[in-house]
Amino acid sequence: MAVPVRLQYLLLTLWLLLASTTAASPAGSPWTAYDLSKRQDNVVTLDNGTMVVVDPETSQPMAQDLASDGSGHDFDAPAIIWMAWSFAVGVPLALAGIKLWRLTTGASLGIAAAALVWAAFINTLGTADISDLLLTCLVMGAFGLAFIVGLFNLGRLAGIAFLALSGGFSVGVRIVLFRDGLLVPTFVVNWIICLVFGLAYFFLVIVRQRIGIIISSASVGTFLTGLGIDLVVNHQKGMSTGLRFLFDRNNSHLVDLFTRGWHPPLVTIIILAVSLGLTPVLSFAQHKIFKGPFKPERPETVLMDEPDGESREPLHEPSSPLSPADQKMNQTSPSMQALLEKDSKSSIDGDPEKNSSSRFSM
Repeated sequence: MAVPVRLQYLLLTLWLLLASTTAASPAGSPWTAYDLSKRQDNVVTLDNGTMVVVDPETSQPMAQDLASDGSGHDFDAPAIIWMAWSFAVGVPLALAGIKLWRLTTGASLGIAAAALVWAAFINTLGTADISDLLLTCLVMGAFGLAFIVGLFNLGRLAGIAFLALSGGFSVGVRIVLFRDGLLVPTFVVNWIICLVFGLAYFFLVIVRQRIGIIISSASVGTFLTGLGIDLVVNHQKGMSTGLRFLFDRNNSHLVDLFTRGWHPPLVTIIILAVSLGLTPVLSFAQHKIFKGPFKPERPETVLMDEPDGESREPLHEPSSPLSPADQKMNQTSPSMQALLEKDSKSSIDGDPEKNSSSRFSM
């Protein structure tokens, strides 16, 4: 019965994830009314070369702003925060995700919450100005709260589920970022690829939990570590731009997105390839180095029964086997054994005081 119950919890978590993603954008926004792959049809190029976005409902130009993902510029405060966070979360997951237990489930819930908050903000903000530092703090705050929840047992199953989904999704994202303008020209197909990998990892963790957790941890860890390295090398012109191009379809950012497009630098392609290649290597290393289960088991101890029916642990560990010399010293001679048995019998049948005096008189 344990497997079906676990499956129900994991499926419920998946449903909540999909529901949260759907609710990330407001119902009144044009984001929910049109297919993502057709958003570029709203971008019109005028005779003078100026690009404008036409509101399909009013046929009027829409105000535009620069697309920002909160990653800052060069090495300012938001950029440093993102770099530090990528390494602080990614490296431990890549090297020892199966060993960290509570920290792993906490990190997986935090990553999922941070991704949802980040995607919701960049897709719903209009031309109103919000600083990169504020957006970064909001995302990190969501990560911190979810991380705390994942430290407790109540967040364990959800943490495992989100770890698997994030692990598969991170593989799909890296694959679609390899080519200019994403892997497939039809935008929605790239998202389908990412979702297929996420679901594949999710079902893997149901069938083979330990293997699924190891591979998912390595996948998420290598992705975040690669993102941190790319931010150091390419700043906001590498994976940061690719992620923004994949996730951001805000009507107020379309001109900026389609003007710049996605053209991965050579260094970014190398980082993507190396991070994908290291995933199976680190997964195998975790499998060989850390033999124990994902959740540490308490050592079994022999319990001693109390008179009131309760149990307590013994004060001393069981003694080690005696050596042959000690066993020989502890052996009782036949004559002494018969005397002890006779004395024991007399103490039961006769007067205790008399037996005691006779015992001392020997």
